[in-house]
Amino acid sequence: MNTSHQSELPHYPSTLRNRKFILEVLKIYLPDNGFILETASGSGEHVEYFGEQCPDIDWLPSDKSDYLFWAIKKRILDKKNILEPIKINLEDPQPLCEEVRCDGIINTNMTHISPWRATEGLFRLAKKVLKHNGFILIYGPFKIRGKHISVSNKRFHEKLFEEDPLWGVRDMEQVVELAKDRGFLFLKMHDMPANNKSLVFKFEKSDQQF
Repeated sequence: MNTSHQSELPHYPSTLRNRKFILEVLKIYLPDNGFILETASGSGEHVEYFGEQCPDIDWLPSDKSDYLFWAIKKRILDKKNILEPIKINLEDPQPLCEEVRCDGIINTNMTHISPWRATEGLFRLAKKVLKHNGFILIYGPFKIRGKHISVSNKRFHEKLFEEDPLWGVRDMEQVVELAKDRGFLFLKMHDMPANNKSLVFKFEKSDQQF
């Protein structure tokens, strides 16, 4: 990643590799027009691309820190369908933007580089801001039935765990179970390049709160 100073936008090569494939899956669930919240936006490269490719959708980037908001703002200067980024800490998503109501939430490459409570917070957030039948798309590496799907994923998990014992590649079934406990329907797991997955969930609103 290039992050020498603020005149040079940060760039993650993996974003260029995966954004097209994520969008292909995302388009299956996007409405013709609507409002999508991106969590854990990071440098803003994904939301910039999604906004360019889907001009009839309004996009709201967010992250737990405003550290890279300058980069997001620079990227979206001429993009009227991408809103100014907001702070949302998924580890503690209680004091939320109460007026936000969205058709979908996209979360890329977060579950493995954050504590489990951030994934729990993602679904708590979703219950507050999603419209009826809104969706969540979670992209990243996952274990299947407790096993890594590749040697590279296993090594990646070990590296993450060394860096922070609260990090690591999650069990897909654990995420699905969490979603069901929060009132979400698991729609599909999409196979993605480079041993990644996209997990998609639908929310059917009820009076029950979690």
